[in-house]
Amino acid sequence: MSRMESKILQARRLCRQLFFSSCVEEKRQGCHEALLRQRPHWSVLKKEEQMEKIDRGERIPFDITLPLPARDERSGSDAGINLFWELFSCQRCGRCCFTPGAGLYLEKEDFERIAGHVGKKRLISLCRYDKTLQAWILRQPCPFYDRENGCEIYQIRPMTCTKYPLHPPSPDMPYHLAVDAFCPAARQLAKRTLGWWIICENHWAELLGRLEGDQAKKQR
Repeated sequence: MSRMESKILQARRLCRQLFFSSCVEEKRQGCHEALLRQRPHWSVLKKEEQMEKIDRGERIPFDITLPLPARDERSGSDAGINLFWELFSCQRCGRCCFTPGAGLYLEKEDFERIAGHVGKKRLISLCRYDKTLQAWILRQPCPFYDRENGCEIYQIRPMTCTKYPLHPPSPDMPYHLAVDAFCPAARQLAKRTLGWWIICENHWAELLGRLEGDQAKKQR
């Protein structure tokens, strides 16, 4: 990692620590709009490039990083996640349910809760046991999803389902929320919040300036 890349990563880490609450509020209030008017070239270039990338999620599986801070161990650091759920609107398309896949990991609590509803014998017949993970894996497409009636166990669905389309942060952007680009509603939200990145960039630039200033003072 180069010296500049290290500083950028440091600035992003500091950004989440210092601005995680205020930046969410700035985005909620639409402060990015004034910044975009001041920098119209940003709006045009970034929008065209990123919109095209987001749309690839229809065909290619990947995660989209959102301009919202990820939660950490601090109390009150869930402001970004809270705003995400305020804005996210599931389209009930069922793509995350009926698409074939490797299977859905069930927490112990998930397994016991669902088994209590559908019967342990039936649930086991719909799963495979992973000895490495020491957990039951529900088959995909989900056997509890019906295209006409929806989810049979919606009220007691697995924790993974309640969090979807949120994914763990990307290694390249570890301080921001990430969503599954396969989800149409997630892609829609990513497009809607695209302009919010200009607020992040302003904060990063401010912090980089401070870091450069501190470095210059040390070298005197």
